[in-house]
Amino acid sequence: MKFSKVALGGVSLLAAGALIATAVTASQAKPISVQFLMSAEMLEQQAFAGTYVTGGATSTINGSVLAGTYVTTGVSAAIKGSANAGTATTLGASSTVASNVRSGTATTLGAGAAVTGSVTSGTDTTFGEEATSGGNQSGIANSNVTAIASGQEEVLKAQEFLGLFGAGTTIVPGNIAADTTFTAGTYGVAGLLTVAANTVITLDANHQNSEFVFNISSYLTFGEGVTINVINDEKDGKKVHVSVIWNATGGYVSLGAGANIIGTILAKGYVSTGALSTLSGAPGNICGGAIYSATSYISIGAGATVGAGVGCITPPPYVAPVIPKG
Repeated sequence: MKFSKVALGGVSLLAAGALIATAVTASQAKPISVQFLMSAEMLEQQAFAGTYVTGGATSTINGSVLAGTYVTTGVSAAIKGSANAGTATTLGASSTVASNVRSGTATTLGAGAAVTGSVTSGTDTTFGEEATSGGNQSGIANSNVTAIASGQEEVLKAQEFLGLFGAGTTIVPGNIAADTTFTAGTYGVAGLLTVAANTVITLDANHQNSEFVFNISSYLTFGEGVTINVINDEKDGKKVHVSVIWNATGGYVSLGAGANIIGTILAKGYVSTGALSTLSGAPGNICGGAIYSATSYISIGAGATVGAGVGCITPPPYVAPVIPKG
């Protein structure tokens, strides 16, 4: 396939054919951080799903989990926050939860699993051999229901709000098949977007506070080994603020095995991450690496990491976004 170099609206890239076109609007100058779109409670979640969340063996979620139905983990998985499920929670053998577990129905801890905080179950709690917790209560009414419903609403409203910034620079639906560099701004895809295996996407912050928002109306897939890098993210020896948002308003998001992705993912559909993949925030920033699935599930592959230790810390006071009518 023949590749051509294209420079559009400050975006320098190698594209397969005419993959990327331009339709820059004033909105490109003012994208928004996800930390201003959601409540403090939602920002505490490293993974939120309208249905279930599963973590594969040895996977790590560097924060809390909230799921509309169940939460399950494989062997030796780690949730470095709380685990909250609308129905059941099942922790694999030798798995750990750094805070509390709250389940609408039953909680099961596999052999050697450890919960640092308390376990609260709507029905009963089952402990495998040598499993431990900081406390245990059963027969407690499910307090996750309200949080789940409001969480779904917040994700959908945040997605809608991000869409109001318009297309910015238009990326023609299709496949990014070669290394590509984007400058800060809003990008719109009226359809699907795929990034081919082992492609490198570079986000150039140009030594200033930068927001990168990608609005995709269908699904988004990152192939195996895809890497996203942020460059020029320092000024006067200090990190600038960089926010990256991948917003799939009409479909799912998937990360291939070994992919190394920077940003926060919002999806109307499911989100899956492949084995040994990593999702993190931009280096030196307070927010990023979170996954929000409004209506479906989150599946985290074996050995994969979500959050990479960067979660949202001390978010600003929450102000609900006002969605213009019409």
